[in-house]
Amino acid sequence: MERFDTLLEAAEFSATRCTSWSFATSNDRYDVKGLLVLAETSDSEDPIDEDSFYVVSPAGAIGLCNDGEDIDWLFLSDAAPNEDLPLTYGSVPQMKFCPKCGLPVVPGSRFCGKCGCKLKQKALE
Repeated sequence: MERFDTLLEAAEFSATRCTSWSFATSNDRYDVKGLLVLAETSDSEDPIDEDSFYVVSPAGAIGLCNDGEDIDWLFLSDAAPNEDLPLTYGSVPQMKFCPKCGLPVVPGSRFCGKCGCKLKQKALE
């Protein structure tokens, strides 16, 4: 995942990965132009705290990290509506393993993709 200081920077980068988004908590939809206008307005009227940042997923979803770890996903990519989005941000992704089957798991996952074992987040850190 890529990290950005402003929503506009995140939106510009996300636009290289997809062309439309859905707002995570409503049925609002945005094309590239609409998202860029919204991002510019949001940055000028309500900038984020200095300890916060935006992230962009591989498919173009945009999330906000308020505390530098937990991700609040704001805009979901219509290019990959079922993308497995992590719940936390790690600056250096590390391989984690399922305690039941031993296979690698995606950081921030709640369940193992192979055996379905519920993963305890603290145990994977």
